[in-house]
Amino acid sequence: MPPLVRYKIPIIGHTYSYTFNSKEFLKQCKKEYGDIFSIYVWGQVRTIVGKEYSQEILSRDDAFNFGKAFFEIIPYDLLLKHMGLVNMLNMPKLLKEHIFCKLNFYSERMQKCLHSSTQKYIDSNVHDDPKVFDNMYFLIIKIISTPVANVFIGEEESKNDEVVTTFAEFTSDLSALIKIPPFLNFFYPGLLNRILVSSGLYNPAIKHRNILIKYIKNQVCKRLQEKAKYGDSWKRPDDLLQDIIEQEDIDDLNNVNYLSLADKLLLFLFASIHTTSNGCANALMDLASRPQYMQELYEEQLEVHKEADEN
Repeated sequence: MPPLVRYKIPIIGHTYSYTFNSKEFLKQCKKEYGDIFSIYVWGQVRTIVGKEYSQEILSRDDAFNFGKAFFEIIPYDLLLKHMGLVNMLNMPKLLKEHIFCKLNFYSERMQKCLHSSTQKYIDSNVHDDPKVFDNMYFLIIKIISTPVANVFIGEEESKNDEVVTTFAEFTSDLSALIKIPPFLNFFYPGLLNRILVSSGLYNPAIKHRNILIKYIKNQVCKRLQEKAKYGDSWKRPDDLLQDIIEQEDIDDLNNVNYLSLADKLLLFLFASIHTTSNGCANALMDLASRPQYMQELYEEQLEVHKEADEN
């Protein structure tokens, strides 16, 4: 077991230092206890591993239950009531089976979507004047949501601004739950967020589910009708929605649980968009604050493109 950093105040533990001076606090802990150590915050013992080992841990879903830990922060069982808790806890496994294993297959169309959405939302072809963006995180979310929508619900619906906006806003709305200090975790993990959602004070899933169902219905009807009409010659859409349709053996338009389909897509959304968008936004801010590296990075990219073209 990793060493537990000593603390003076029972119950409170390291909560104050971790919340208000985390950088210096973790730096001092690493100096005294090594790369891996445990701290007591918000009524729980948490192990700090650092970025050096994070990838190794994230790849071990056989040893770590990421779903359970994630749902302590975002109460998906309350947000998405129309799918089983078992499916939710298996989210990392489901992502591997339906998304990660097909990334090479999806890469070309995702790159095209990413390029077109970047042109659309940054509008880089219009003049060379400086541009001001009030919210870099939400800008990146809109850009990332376009290729994700393409992979999730198909190329046709991903061109619809309402779909992309729903994908982006649902991710942004859920990220607000992460920012709320977990004051009531001393009593029960995730209690404050569960109160907010269960009481109806904050539940973004309701609005976005209704919007998503409209486009899911359109696709399910179209696909089942075309499959019945063309038979073996029907061209199967390659996206997550079609995977779910086939997995659940949906073949009757009068017996489709659209609430469940929408919740299954919403379950994957945050995991697929938030981390990438947050990382890209931080990278852009870091780059903007270090203009001295711009030219060097640009030249490096030219070399990468040159090597790619040669191969």
